[in-house]
Amino acid sequence: MASNTERDILIIGGGMAGGLLAGALIGSGWRVTLLDAATTPIMPDGLGRPRVSALTEASQQMLARTGAWAMLPPARVQPYQDMQVWDGDGTGEVHFNAAEVGAEALGWIVENDAVVAAQYQAVTAAGDVQWLTGAPVQNIRREQDLWQVMLADGRVFSAPMLVGADGARSGVRDTLGIPGAHQDTGHVAIVGTVQMALPHDGCARQRFIHTGPLALLPLFGDGHQCSIVWSVWAAEAERLMALGEDAFNEALTQASQGCRGALRMLGPRAAFPIRELHASDYVRDGAALIGDAAHVVHPLAGQGINLGMLDAAVLAEEFTRARERGLPFYHPAALARYQRRRRGHNALMLNALRGFKVLFEQPSLEVRLLRNVGMNLVNRAAPVKRLLAQQALGRSGDMPALARR
Repeated sequence: MASNTERDILIIGGGMAGGLLAGALIGSGWRVTLLDAATTPIMPDGLGRPRVSALTEASQQMLARTGAWAMLPPARVQPYQDMQVWDGDGTGEVHFNAAEVGAEALGWIVENDAVVAAQYQAVTAAGDVQWLTGAPVQNIRREQDLWQVMLADGRVFSAPMLVGADGARSGVRDTLGIPGAHQDTGHVAIVGTVQMALPHDGCARQRFIHTGPLALLPLFGDGHQCSIVWSVWAAEAERLMALGEDAFNEALTQASQGCRGALRMLGPRAAFPIRELHASDYVRDGAALIGDAAHVVHPLAGQGINLGMLDAAVLAEEFTRARERGLPFYHPAALARYQRRRRGHNALMLNALRGFKVLFEQPSLEVRLLRNVGMNLVNRAAPVKRLLAQQALGRSGDMPALARR
């Protein structure tokens, strides 16, 4: 029979949310193991990977305080000081600038793979939190007050606290019997890296079209490369993915209204269906869900991973708070506080993004007029713009200490 390795906390999943939690628990004194089915993360080089994230100021702070930000090569991080959002079917436009809110940047575009590699390097360099790669989970079960996790190779780990950071198709969530409200948005996201005729000038751009939003996210390099996230209806995505290279480049340039001149794909394009999910609960006895295991939002505002990392930071904070009060760190009261602090905030974001999606899908002249008037009013109302920019930076709500400036 395989030996049983006893730990205090087991984290299942080595994405950005799981990596942030592992980093936040460095130096905590708890015996922590992260079990990751993937191979050892390697820092990407060369052409940018198609999957990127727009990290908020709060996320950047959390990565810095857990040691991961210092592991990111500066050449693979692209700050953006400006953000331009406009209605592709009208004249409405809002422009945000970092200086208006006293920020260094409105956000940073970084490849997902680069962030995870940096987190892995920071955690393994610290030495007191274990990050096991190539460790797929075969079975999870509850034995009295402990969780037992068996890996595919037969190794067994047990701990009083289990954290599911294993993505939208979470095996931990299924094991806990937590239902999730799934919704197929009908949209597919086409992603890839493009070369633009005109420089991006450190500006993130998003055009809202009734068929779905197109985001141009500035990338590191020669100042002419962007990552695209083009959300369209499934049938349209199938048509676009079937186009030849020249025809697709032309369609993409038209969708961007030529705001940066001609666009040309660099490398392959990829497509994935956009689904939403919100777990009915984030916690069970001795267990919690974070990141996509708990919630999946529409990518139109790029908030998904930022919400997930906030989950991780709040959970770590509640562990510490419970210990300071003389309670077991996994006490039900600590887990209830985590759920109370995060679930409502995430639900608000999910519903707001649904509302935006529905609003910009309406082709009627009356709705277009209202959208355009509203956007232009916001663009001229400095206090409203500042409030929205603060939201985009991640400065609002019940923030964990790890994320505060």
